[in-house]
Amino acid sequence: MPGESAGPAARLRENRRVRLVSRCALFGALLLAACSGQQAAAPSPTPSPVRNPLNVALYPRATVIGVHSFKQTVTAQQTTGTVFADGAGTYDGTEVVAASDASFSKLSSWVHHFGTHSAGTVQEYGFDYAVFERGSGKATHGILVIVMDPKMVDRQLGSVLGMIGNYRSLPAFMRGPIDQQVKARVGVTLSDAMDPASPIGATLAALSDFEQRNSRGIVIVDAVRR
Repeated sequence: MPGESAGPAARLRENRRVRLVSRCALFGALLLAACSGQQAAAPSPTPSPVRNPLNVALYPRATVIGVHSFKQTVTAQQTTGTVFADGAGTYDGTEVVAASDASFSKLSSWVHHFGTHSAGTVQEYGFDYAVFERGSGKATHGILVIVMDPKMVDRQLGSVLGMIGNYRSLPAFMRGPIDQQVKARVGVTLSDAMDPASPIGATLAALSDFEQRNSRGIVIVDAVRR
C-alpha cells in the first residue's frame, strides 16, 4: 500500500536530515552488534515487491522502490509547468520512485516519448523530464515523469539542498538577488528547487532514495484535483 505523507514537499524538506540520520543509524547498529556479542538475530520476513499503481508504464525492468501518496492545496500561481493541470485547488496525488540499470541517455530518450519541455538543456544537471495530461473519466490527471542520474544530480545540484533551510527564513525582498546568484552558479533558482511539483524540486526530493544505490532513477508524479 502506498505510504501516506505530506507529499514530495515533505520529502524535500527532510532530504538533508535523512543523510545525517542514516549515518547515525548505521553507527547505532554497529554499536548494538558489538554489545550483543555472538547472539544471532531472528531472520526477517521477505517483503513483498512494491508495485506501480499508476496508469503510466515504467521503463522495462525498472524496479519500484517507493510509492508515496499526498494531498496538496495550490494557488493559480503554483500550477504553471507542474502536475497541477486543473487549476487552483486541492489535489490528491501519488508519487512512484523506481530504480533502473539503464543508462541515463537511454532513459532520457525514453522519457521524451511522453512529450517534450521548453526548459532548455537540463541533462547537464543529471535529469530530464516530461509533463503531460491524461483524462480519466471526467477527471484530468497531471503527470510528471522524471529520469535522473542520482550521482550526477548530487554532484551538480546537491549543494542547493544545503541552502534551502536558510533561504526559507529570509524575507521576500532578499530572495530575489540570492536566486539570481544561485542560478548563475548552478543553473536553477532556489525558488524552483523548493517547489516539489516542479521537475527540479521533485528530482531533489527523490535524491535520498538513491543514496545507497548504484542505479539511475525514475520518478512519476500523478495529481488530480478533488
